[in-house]
Amino acid sequence: MGEEKLAPDPYVLLMKDQKLICRTQCLNPPAKLPHCWSLSDIVPRARAHILGDLPHCFLSPAPESPRDKSEWGRFLNYLKKKDSVGIAKVKSCQFYILPPDKESNFSHVQVAYRVEKTCSGSDGQEHSEDNGFPSDRFQGSIENHHGGNTASETCRRHQPLAVKQVPPLKKNYAQAHPSYLETLGQVHYAWIFGAIAELVDNSRDAEATRMDISIEEIYSKRAGKEIPMLSVIDDGHGMIHEEVEKMVCFGHKKPEADDPDHIGRFGVGFKTGAMRLGRDALVITQTNDSRSIAFLSQSLNEGKDNLEIPIVSYRRKGQFMEVDTNVQLEALAKYNLKVIKEFSPFDKYLIGAKAGLFRENNTGTQIYIWNLDEWGSQYCLEWDRGLTGGSSFHKGDILIRSKRLRSRPGQISKAVCLDYSLRSYLEVIFLVPRIRIYLQGSLVKSRPLAKYLNQTSEVTGNIIGKRVHLTLGRSQLEFEQANSGIFLYWHGRLIEAYKRVGGMIHNGDWGRGVIGVIDVTDLMNEGNGRVGVLNTKQSFLDCEPYARLEAWLGEKADEYWTDNFEKLKLKKSGSLYKPDHEWVQCDKCRKWRMLSSGFEVKTLPEEWFCYMDPFNGSCEIPEQKVDRGVITVSAKRTRQDIKDVEDDAMINSDGNSDVESNKTERDDKRDLTRSRKGLPRACKKRS
Repeated sequence: MGEEKLAPDPYVLLMKDQKLICRTQCLNPPAKLPHCWSLSDIVPRARAHILGDLPHCFLSPAPESPRDKSEWGRFLNYLKKKDSVGIAKVKSCQFYILPPDKESNFSHVQVAYRVEKTCSGSDGQEHSEDNGFPSDRFQGSIENHHGGNTASETCRRHQPLAVKQVPPLKKNYAQAHPSYLETLGQVHYAWIFGAIAELVDNSRDAEATRMDISIEEIYSKRAGKEIPMLSVIDDGHGMIHEEVEKMVCFGHKKPEADDPDHIGRFGVGFKTGAMRLGRDALVITQTNDSRSIAFLSQSLNEGKDNLEIPIVSYRRKGQFMEVDTNVQLEALAKYNLKVIKEFSPFDKYLIGAKAGLFRENNTGTQIYIWNLDEWGSQYCLEWDRGLTGGSSFHKGDILIRSKRLRSRPGQISKAVCLDYSLRSYLEVIFLVPRIRIYLQGSLVKSRPLAKYLNQTSEVTGNIIGKRVHLTLGRSQLEFEQANSGIFLYWHGRLIEAYKRVGGMIHNGDWGRGVIGVIDVTDLMNEGNGRVGVLNTKQSFLDCEPYARLEAWLGEKADEYWTDNFEKLKLKKSGSLYKPDHEWVQCDKCRKWRMLSSGFEVKTLPEEWFCYMDPFNGSCEIPEQKVDRGVITVSAKRTRQDIKDVEDDAMINSDGNSDVESNKTERDDKRDLTRSRKGLPRACKKRS
């Protein structure tokens, strides 16, 4: 026989015993195809030895006569009835025509294929080399007895290919081994809340105004029982097909220009976050004109040599969504949807119910993660719904089961709630909170730290030519819990919390209760797309700007402590220190309103709006303007204010009056200034 003719188009003549079955069209072909496929055998599926990770294409009928159409139906009906596979081998190509599904209308059929490389050995004969898919039946290594080299070694020198194999990119195969997903999950191994923060960042970047985070039980047919599933849902602008591919796949280019309104930089946040939280994640996202479903799964890819990421995309047509054939074949979309339903708790009804959450013309993204990470025989996370009925007494929370604290130099406190309480962490995650976050069904009350301090001091400095602003103040709550340190924000998002600097590092009581707040966006952005932040967004790179920042923060924190520690006293009534001003956030416009000092914020309702007492304004009134990285938390005190404070009857914790202890205070202050260590006099016990 002469050399097989290659078809210039994707049409293929399917034949059996030299008789035409039907003219077909190959969808998603591997390369130029042989013009004619002649079936050499039809065997039961169990005997075909077809590996699950072979690449696939699809055949659809393109009949030239009614007879072709009839024969196509008879052929597929036979494969379906006998659950058999049709095998066609054309030179170096091996095709396996799989039986159609039970509900198939025979509009297409799936074909697995294997391509072997062919080359000429030193003996002048053609040898074949399998393309890497192991099979006892089609093993292709042949010993070259003349030159002492194998045929595969000769192939690597000559490389002529009868049929060039092209990976089916439309099937969303990433060139990575499935074990890489587990490797990505280890990025946030030190602190699992860092993984949740990645998903929160994505919602903020999508300009979401509301976000819901919860863990609920859902039935899994694969596990045969109910399992916990973490859901993260927002009302952002959603993603189109290309953006979804970019989110779940690997190696896309990071932005060259820095966007001050976006936190995402490295292109790995979703993958590292989702794979740290669990083994499987499903994304449902919707824009005004499209909807996409993506499945990133370790369970699906077990035992495979390459990573498969099914994606199904739809486009809006009137009031309905239909498969978007501009970005994928309809047959491929059906295959991907079948895989998703097989390896996830989502059937077509549950997917429809979740898609219905968007309602008509609504946008947003829903992320569902299951097979959650484990801690011994239990899960790493534990959760509760809190009290029902909108109670503010006990709200639901998600906790780290171990409740271990993060390591910080000089820290002696064991009461650092944000290390193991997601609600506490979300309260301070943003410098200027705008998005409403609901955790386990109840609203997280944002707590911008700089607005909750007293005796505040604004400090401005210059580090390697860049201006930085620091707010320092005292928190009674942190004082009682023996906490202190600086909260460092980047692009308005918390990167490091309770960072001890200066004397705080070497003495647990030095700077007790002192909290600093600073945004270092400008300082840590080096230009040309480079930033001084780790891709976990939980720490900074060890670089010159950061080293100089640490030294400057230590100097300013020590100065603040030395100048103010003697003024840290309690009033006679025993009431806690209050912030210099009270702040409240409108639940409609999300603007922060400054109230008069001493106002009891706890008396306000759970949902508060600008038109209510005591602001009595409207949402159109501008929010107090502040410079980047600085939150003004107090007005400058007048001399009369200072006199009023001095006239107040004050007592120290040891019970002595101010008049009786003036001399002792001066002596203690002189000693403490010289040594810079030890407790404030007000905290010492009298012998």
